[in-house]
Amino acid sequence: MTKEKWLDTIFNLKQKFSVLEEREEELPDNVPGMREVVVFGLPNLGKVKLEWTKKAKLRGEKTLYSGRVGSFVKVDKVYDEHEFVSYLKAYLWDVNKSDWQEVEMEKTFSF
Repeated sequence: MTKEKWLDTIFNLKQKFSVLEEREEELPDNVPGMREVVVFGLPNLGKVKLEWTKKAKLRGEKTLYSGRVGSFVKVDKVYDEHEFVSYLKAYLWDVNKSDWQEVEMEKTFSF
């Protein structure tokens, strides 16, 4: 999903439903990129969380190791500074588990 499509989607949802929370956050584990999170209150579904993530594309992994006994192995991930990937995830609030449950988009929606 592109940034423009994400902004259009959020704009349309804000017109129809109440926004409970909206924030931007950095990605964990020093991955270059950011995540936008918006939580809506929907009449029939309850709370729905949408996450749009844009991060640098993974080019590969660099492994550093030694053949000595007891030595360590270090894996460095190499990211492309110019190429990014973005994707959308949706979650529903499960009242029984008091936790977010991810919606499987491929099984739920047809694009």
